[in-house]
Amino acid sequence: MPRTSANERRRTHPLDHGRAPQQWENRLDYRLVTPESNEEAIAMDTAIPEELRMLQSTVRQFVENEVMPLESEYEEELPQEVRAPLQAQLREMGLWALSVPPEYGGAGINTLGMALVIEETHKSMLSRNLIGGGVNPLLYGASDYLKEKYLHPVVRGEARSAGAFSEPGAAGDLGGIQTNYTRDGDDYVLNGTKIWITKGHEADHVVVLAREKGTERQEGVTWFVIDADTPGFEVSRVIPMMGQTTTAEFQLTDCVVPSAHRLTAEGGAWQDAQKSLNGLRLMNGPQVLGLAQRCQDMAVEYAMGRKTFGSLLSERQAVQSMIADSEIEMFATRSMVHQAAMKADRGEDVRREAQMIKVFATEMAGRVIDRALQIHGAAGYSKDLVIEQYYRAVRAYRIFEGPNEVHRWRLGRNMMRG
Repeated sequence: MPRTSANERRRTHPLDHGRAPQQWENRLDYRLVTPESNEEAIAMDTAIPEELRMLQSTVRQFVENEVMPLESEYEEELPQEVRAPLQAQLREMGLWALSVPPEYGGAGINTLGMALVIEETHKSMLSRNLIGGGVNPLLYGASDYLKEKYLHPVVRGEARSAGAFSEPGAAGDLGGIQTNYTRDGDDYVLNGTKIWITKGHEADHVVVLAREKGTERQEGVTWFVIDADTPGFEVSRVIPMMGQTTTAEFQLTDCVVPSAHRLTAEGGAWQDAQKSLNGLRLMNGPQVLGLAQRCQDMAVEYAMGRKTFGSLLSERQAVQSMIADSEIEMFATRSMVHQAAMKADRGEDVRREAQMIKVFATEMAGRVIDRALQIHGAAGYSKDLVIEQYYRAVRAYRIFEGPNEVHRWRLGRNMMRG
C-alpha cells in the first residue's frame, strides 16, 4: 500500500543562505580550499568553507522539497519519466558531474565537498543516485579515444557505467580474483565470473579487473573497459538484494577485448584498484550518515509529539539517552569523515582512515536507525515510514567494499607490524 506521510514527520532544514541556487562551477575552486596542516584541518572541521556549506544547503533543499515528497509513491527507484525532469533541474542548478574535473565538463568539487553532498543525497533512498555524471577516475588518464567513447557520454548523462571487482570466490579479497586474460595479437581474451555488481545489468559498459593467466595475488592485475554488448560478455543473472536493490553477475567466456580498451599497463592495476576501494570506503561514511541523520530527525520529531501514559516520549530519560547516544555517534563519525576528506584533498594516504570509517560508520548507522525504529514502535516497523527501509538498506554497508571483520583484522595486523 502507498506509504503515508513519512514526509510529514521529518524535520525541515531551511536553506542556510537566502540567495537562489547558482551555477556551482562558476563559484570558487573548491579544490583550493585545503588546509595546510593537521592542526588547520581540525580547526577547519568546525568551520567548513562557506561555499561548501552553501553547496550542501542547496542539495539539502532540493532533496527535501523535490524528492522526499515522492516517497509516498516510490520506494527505491524513480521511473524515468519522473527522474528525467528532476535531473534536468539539477543540471540547471549546476548540480551535475560534481566530482569531475572542470576540463572534462564537471564542477571539480573536492573530497570534502562531495562528503557533504553525499550525506544530503542519502537522506532519501530516491536521491542517492540522482546527481549523475560521475565517472570512473581511471578514465581521466585514458586515451583520447576512450575518453570520447566512455568518459564524455557518462558526464553528459548519456551512458551508464559499472565497475566489476568481486567474484564468487573473492568478494572481500581483491588479490584472490581469478578472472584472467591472455594476449592474442592486438587483443586480449578474458574468461571468468564477476558478481555483486550494483545495477550492473543496466550498464552500457563495465570496467573489469582481471589478471594475466598464471599470476597470483598482486601480480598481473589489469583494468579493462568492456562494452556490455561485446560477444562473450553476458549478464548471467540479476540478483535481488535485501533493501530493494539489485546486483548482477557477469560471465566472460572467451571475451575478446581490443588492446585499446586496456586502462592500465599490463599488471599495473593493483595500486589503482586499492585507491578506488579506499575512496569507496571513505564515502561509506557520508552515505550512512545521511540514512542515520534522517532517522534521528524523525525520532526526535516523533518523541516530541507522541504521548504515552500521559507524558511525552521526549520527557522520558530512556528515550533521551537513546537520542543522545545517536547524536554522539553521528558527531564522531562526521568528524572522522571530514578530517579524512581534508587529508585526501591534501593528497595524503587515507587508507587507514578509510578502513576505520568503513567499520565505525556502518556499525554506527545500524545502531542509530535501530534506536529510531524502537522509539517509533510499531509505526517504525511499518511500511508507512521510511525507517524500516533504511533499517534493511544499512545492513549491506557492513559487507560491501570488504566485510568489517576483514578491515579490523588488517588494521590490527598493520598496527602490530609497526
